[in-house]
Amino acid sequence: MPIYPTIKFVGSLVIAFGLILIFPKQALALAKFNTNYQIYYQVEDTGKTHVKFVINQKNNLSVVYATNFGLSINETKIENIRVLDEGTPVTANVIKSLNQTSISFPFISKVVGKDKNHTFTIEYNTTDITTKTGNTWQIDIPRLEPDENVAEQTVILTVPSRFSAPAYIDPKPDIVNGNVYYFSGQKISNKSISAIFGKTQFYKGNLSYHLVNNETASIQTEIALPPNTSYQTVYFQNIVPKPEEIVGDRDGNFLAKYTLSPGEKKDIIVNLVVKLDFTPKPTNIQPSDSLLAKNSVWNYDNGVFATTELRNLKSPKSIYDFVSDKLKYDYEKLNRERPTRSPAAESLINNQSAICTDFTNVFVALARKSGVPARELEGFAISENPDLKPLSLTQDVLHAWPEYFDKTKSSWIQIDPTWANTTRGIDYFNKLDFNHIVLAIHGENPEYPIPAGGYKNGQRSKDIYFEPTESINFPSPDFSLQFLKQENNNLLIQIQNNSGVLYYGNLTGEENEYIEKTNTWINILPFSKEVIRLQIKKQPFARGVTSQAIIHLNGNRYETGFSIGAASSKALIYSGIGGFLAIVTFSARYLYFRRQKQKTTLYR
Repeated sequence: MPIYPTIKFVGSLVIAFGLILIFPKQALALAKFNTNYQIYYQVEDTGKTHVKFVINQKNNLSVVYATNFGLSINETKIENIRVLDEGTPVTANVIKSLNQTSISFPFISKVVGKDKNHTFTIEYNTTDITTKTGNTWQIDIPRLEPDENVAEQTVILTVPSRFSAPAYIDPKPDIVNGNVYYFSGQKISNKSISAIFGKTQFYKGNLSYHLVNNETASIQTEIALPPNTSYQTVYFQNIVPKPEEIVGDRDGNFLAKYTLSPGEKKDIIVNLVVKLDFTPKPTNIQPSDSLLAKNSVWNYDNGVFATTELRNLKSPKSIYDFVSDKLKYDYEKLNRERPTRSPAAESLINNQSAICTDFTNVFVALARKSGVPARELEGFAISENPDLKPLSLTQDVLHAWPEYFDKTKSSWIQIDPTWANTTRGIDYFNKLDFNHIVLAIHGENPEYPIPAGGYKNGQRSKDIYFEPTESINFPSPDFSLQFLKQENNNLLIQIQNNSGVLYYGNLTGEENEYIEKTNTWINILPFSKEVIRLQIKKQPFARGVTSQAIIHLNGNRYETGFSIGAASSKALIYSGIGGFLAIVTFSARYLYFRRQKQKTTLYR
């Protein structure tokens, strides 16, 4: 992914006439040049971007002039570099490092004299600015670093005319003329420009899980399927073999359960489609207090979190800025040592040697410490340039990033402080790209469930494949109903979701002679079952009855037969016993009074 260029004046200065010794102090404090930048970004249909810097330097002093110039850009995939000094070609010295490229060159024209202007250009092609993912485009334009010599900046972005209007662009352009966007002034001072064209992206995926039972008895185990999130909707086209059941946990993970016989090996193949939305969806499920809790990984009770600097971090944005600036990504860490899960306190102490889990741990710990519910996401991230967007986890080269709960939006917001650090400023707080696919959510437990790609059992295999695809229509959830039993004053109805998509929505049960009306929200996972209770309004006294329950789900009408036992089976027994006892009591009293009467007659 593109990284904002760091642009600094690195030219040496030649002192003319030896007058440096008689400069007044005020003159020495002046910027030696006023530098104006006009930067053109021309995006081609292929996604390749032609970049052109038109730089004009005006001398502020009469006794100095520049002899060379250097430009550092946080892009590594560049080609066709061309430099012109006042129209004359110049051979540039190009040095590439891990996540930046330095371009330097000597000036041919030596411009001397106060208020004299010197114009030169730097051009190149890069694939690090514009990214095409399926039917969406993302553009990230690097920022200019603060410099005393920079007087004015203007950025002109031109995109192909077939691009739709951007779903997101920050900062807002000063002028929009068709497919050309103009940015200037303080609005882009020390700030990147990000734009996303397209609101949704689809991926087709294939996942493999390798299970084995090394025990001498049968075991039940489970795998984590990619869940639905505020950004992500999943359609499972096929799961082979089918799980015995799919259940959800408190974090929203989808857990597919399987039973393995002693010594059995089982390979599971999952075919799915993932839809990513640019705007996160709200939820009416509020996070539990457990997502504020400390534990052995998110150990914010450690003394390292008690500094004044950290106590002042209250908002998610301030925590994100701190983490992305404080920690430094270590590209060699995975090569030096076997990756282990470090507690957040240790990650904060060793802040100059961090990978994605360290960035995530520190953010989650600080957020929870500040009263903001937060958790970790592990998943598959699409990176066109690992130098700029590294993938830190060894299981199929996965990635980790955090999310926090925004109470004002009632939504989980995903962010990526790791890539904000490695790209030197791309905004991964106000917007997430279409390159993050969640495979597991870690909130209640920082290390479970294990995401896809982690079920190897000793195999060295590539188990995760995702590729962009055009829009795919997801099926509407399809249900079947089954009456299970009567339990006290309720009817238990099982709802089977026969489709590979989750249903979260309203359920309405019609009122009839025997059951009350039902209106509730229900969450039914793909290929799974849920049991609901319908309240019995009245029960037949003498004998049971059968009838139909009508339920409305997702705009469709479903029916199932049910039977209600007589209110009397027990009542009749008890009333029969009561009646028998009453008759016995009545007979005894009758006999007693009759004898008393006979005695009275006899002795009279």
